[in-house]
Amino acid sequence: WLVGGSLSYSEYERDDGIVDDGGVGFKVHAQYRVNSWAGIEGAYYISPDFKGNASTGNTESETSLEGLTLDAIVYLPSPVEEMEFFLKGGYFNFDVDLQESGSTLDSGSEDGLKLGLGAAIRTGDNIDVRAEFDWYDTSSVELRTISIGVAYHF
Repeated sequence: WLVGGSLSYSEYERDDGIVDDGGVGFKVHAQYRVNSWAGIEGAYYISPDFKGNASTGNTESETSLEGLTLDAIVYLPSPVEEMEFFLKGGYFNFDVDLQESGSTLDSGSEDGLKLGLGAAIRTGDNIDVRAEFDWYDTSSVELRTISIGVAYHF
């Protein structure tokens, strides 16, 4: 088992151009390692408030995402014992809120497939430093995250 947390720089771009912004959010995750090359990971992600132009003129809008992900992880062979590389794919389900002038303009949910890759460096007996990239597949939005964090093995 491992648990961890990370800061995530996220880029969010809507196809209609209302929002095209980036910022720092965070996620916490837990993973069960099935064997030396596979695992299952669940995470809870909270995005920054992505700023954009509201659909009703020049008013600024904010979009935020919050929700769960579930991934299957495959660990790749590594020539260095203290380093692991991994690929992951899975499902996400996020609550989406669009606010304008402090009032909720629209809220709903977005779900779909996600893909990612990353690396972990063992820095101590039970601690890893992790870096990863995730891409979320949605119908009208591009969402990409780059995360740096730590994980504790037990």
